[in-house]
This record gives sequence, structure tokens and C-alpha cells, in this order.
Amino acid sequence: MQLTQLLEGMIERNSGDLHLQPGSPPMVRIGGDLTPLTDDVMTDDQVRDLMRQMAYEDAQIRLENDRSADFSFEMPNTARFRVNAFYERDRLCMALRRIPIDIPPFEDLNLPSAIGEIAQSQRGLILVTGTTGSGKSTTLAAMMDYINTHRQDRIITVEDPIEFVHKSKKSLIAQRELGTDTPTFIDALRVALRQDPDVILVGELRDATTMRTALQAADTGHAVYSTIHTTNASQTVQRMIALFPPEERDLLLIQLAANLEAVISQRLAKTVNGIDRIPVIEIMRNTPVIRKILIEGDPRMLPKAIANQDQGMQLFDQHLAKLWKAEIISGTESLRLASNPEALSMIMRGLSTRDLAASLVG
Repeated sequence: MQLTQLLEGMIERNSGDLHLQPGSPPMVRIGGDLTPLTDDVMTDDQVRDLMRQMAYEDAQIRLENDRSADFSFEMPNTARFRVNAFYERDRLCMALRRIPIDIPPFEDLNLPSAIGEIAQSQRGLILVTGTTGSGKSTTLAAMMDYINTHRQDRIITVEDPIEFVHKSKKSLIAQRELGTDTPTFIDALRVALRQDPDVILVGELRDATTMRTALQAADTGHAVYSTIHTTNASQTVQRMIALFPPEERDLLLIQLAANLEAVISQRLAKTVNGIDRIPVIEIMRNTPVIRKILIEGDPRMLPKAIANQDQGMQLFDQHLAKLWKAEIISGTESLRLASNPEALSMIMRGLSTRDLAASLVG
């Protein structure tokens, strides 16, 4: 199988993901569902040959040592791909995520206006959360591009691997890739503080050390962006607290209250045409009420505060209700993605806005 033909077929079918696995045909994800790209069943040798065509030597060494490896691959002037190669029953498999060459603007992503306001923040920790494939990277790239277009800042990114490639506009931007340009996120983050940054993007906050350094960077006047694999704002705060030993948690809560600027959590919903997908967004901002909850250390109270929609905040289910009312997504899809399907069902039957907020967190 020719690599170019597979990738071109993926692009022609407007697919975001390609899966290559021996014993199965190449599979692409379209509108959230997997479907064969061709009828040809792949062999071990074919998958390994495709790996050699895409991966540089360091990635191939990491694959054999660690049994998995992340790297990026580019078709010039067409698209970039984030690749994860891994072994399954001692057979090499690959999952490719397509990354457009051009970074889509906010208006093309159907993101709430509050995200544009958050991107104007001069300091603080801003987290974009969600499961794999929920669109976190695209939202972060759009926020970096907004800063790059409108502000004269120094932007440092640390990614694993580099996905969207940014060109300096008003800002001066440097992108560092894990493994190629720096050994670890924490090393890159520490060094970044010596590189006169205004904005730092860390691909993922994976441990307490990285999170502690990110909070310190935010505390010293930088805007720090990152991701965590959590499903909503309250779970994000709970995950951050759980990373630290009990004796450090009081200090952590004070740091979060002072420096956590926003949590943007994201899911993707199928639109009524069954093909396109649209982001469903939960937004938490550091309002006085949120700050008080963080200091008190009770994340269970966050949904109630978010539901009041102060400063553009919203729960997932509030956004789902809006999309359903606008006939952008179906009722079935709304309930499938809802955090509280029973409460959302009541909302769809006609509760008031005040009742909406109360029922979603009841």
C-alpha cells in the first residue's frame, strides 16, 4: 500500500483519523464512526513499511525500547499528522490524527465568544480539557493564533509532538518538541522561564512537578496554557488536587485560587446532518465565587457556580440545550453527551432558565 494514496484518501473523505493494523483494512473515522478506507487487509510487513516511511530514526528507536512512540509527519503543502505507533499482541499498529496546515480561526470552530475573551488574558493558568479526539489541540491552536495575530508577545510552546505549526506574526513564537528539542516537559518549562516568555504552552500537565512549575510560572506573571485528560471543570480541579500529597494541598488550593484563570472542557457532538461535528463546551472562569470554592477545597460546588453563567461560564448541558434549541444537534445526541441526561430531558420539555441551572446541578 502506498502511503500517499492512504493519506490522500483520508483527506478526500474528510476524515480526521486513520488506523493501520495488521489483519484489518485501513480504517478512517468519519463523523465519529470508523469505516474501511479500502477493502485490502493489511499485513505486518505493510504496516512496518509505512512506519519506516513516516518515522525518523529516534522515533523508531523509542518504539522498540518503549513499545510505543509519538511523532509527527508532514505531507508538504497538504497536511500534518500526529502519529502514535504501538504494539498489539506483538504486531505493529498505528493511529494517525490529521492536523490541517492552516489554523482555523475562532469563527470557523463555532467556539463560544468567552474563549476569545480568555485568550486575551495576560497571566494565569488556562486549561483545555477533554478526552482524546475532543478537539483540545485545535482549540489551543486557535487561541495561540489569536495571541500571535493580535499581541506583540513572546510565545514558547512545548509539545509531544508538535501538531499545528505556527509562523510568527505580531508575536515571536518558538515551538519545541519533546524528544527532539527537549527531554521532558518539566525541563522545557523550567528553561522557558529564562527565555523571556509572555505566553507558555505546555502540551500536557502529567504530574505534580510539571503542574507545580506551571503554577509558579503563572504566579510570576505569565499566561500558561496546557491540557489535562479530564471531562469537566470540577473533575479537572479534583485531578489537580489528587496529584499532590495531603500536606501540600492547602498551599495548592491557594495557588489555584490565585492563578487558575479558566478551565475549558470540550466534547464533540454530531450535527443533525450526521456527518459534521461541533464542539460542546463547558467554561469555568475565576470569578469571586469560583475563587472562594477553590480556597475552600470543595470542587463539588463548582457546577452550581458555573451554572449561573457569570462572565460567559456554562455547563456542558447548558450548551447542549442551546445547540438543541437552535436545531444544530438532535435531542438524541444531546442526551447522549449530557452530564445529567435526566435533568437535560426536563429542560428540553420546557423548564425556565432559572430552573435549568437548578436542575442541572441538583
